[in-house]
Amino acid sequence: MSGIVFQNVTKYYASSESPAVNHVSLTVESGEFVVLLGSSGCGKTTLLKMVNRLYELSEGTILVGGNDNRAVPVNELRRQIGYVIQQSGLFPHMTVEQNVATVPEMLGWDKQKLNKRIDELLELVHLDPKIYRKRYPRQLSGGQQQRVGLARALAADPPYMLMDEPFGAIDTITRASLQDEMLQIQKKLHKTILFVTHDVDEALKLADKIVVMKDGQVIQFDTPLNIIASPKNDFVKELIGGDDLMRQLSLIPARQVMKDADQSMTNAVCGSIAEHVNLKEALALMLKTGNDCILVTDPSGNVAGYVSLKQIREIFS
Repeated sequence: MSGIVFQNVTKYYASSESPAVNHVSLTVESGEFVVLLGSSGCGKTTLLKMVNRLYELSEGTILVGGNDNRAVPVNELRRQIGYVIQQSGLFPHMTVEQNVATVPEMLGWDKQKLNKRIDELLELVHLDPKIYRKRYPRQLSGGQQQRVGLARALAADPPYMLMDEPFGAIDTITRASLQDEMLQIQKKLHKTILFVTHDVDEALKLADKIVVMKDGQVIQFDTPLNIIASPKNDFVKELIGGDDLMRQLSLIPARQVMKDADQSMTNAVCGSIAEHVNLKEALALMLKTGNDCILVTDPSGNVAGYVSLKQIREIFS
């Protein structure tokens, strides 16, 4: 399955002299998690909403799965694309199970298949089906509502996901938990995801690649590590913390820089961190233990690689 391709995409609004999106060309590869990052009004949400034609583009072409999205009937297009917004967008008069079932029921799924899918998805987002299936959105916390919104977007197993600041209205602790769950879900499902945020920490934590936008244009499209280590201009540099190296280290998860660890290293190295832990914490543990490297573990506790002082130095050399 092909990804999402933007070819010279431009969007004008009648109320504005300058375009909201200005000649954007980029490719989101199949299975990639790409974050659109920038301040309010930079064009990131407009770009996202043109993919599923909530907004129609003015110029250019958007290919979804190799097809021009304007050539596909809009209902058929949207069935391929899960859509998650801030504050979940759940139907308040429907139970959790009814919300999750919305699209599969439209597609004519039989009851047995649908019930199995509802249970699978609620378990995937860590909501016990026996407890939550019959509840209404008003009976859920904000974080729980957001989990149901994600389950609903995944219900028909769409290959593409659009996420518009889905965790923006959630408290800090719950937000961090949802981000961790999102990473685990993506590792399991390998969806092609476009995710909008203005939160730099969130973008660097979640993304395979980041699109930094300003005034409707793409300023830099790169990996999180390259954006920190090699910002394209002063705007990007200031966005990720200027010359504050410790701040920048706190924004880089160990998984982004770790290298494979052989058995001898696994036996010899003292200390370990989880793959989502940032390099600032990794460096602190190295200094505390006196080691020049540290092991990195996956969510199951298995060794996934290692990070060394040499690697950390190389990021900013």
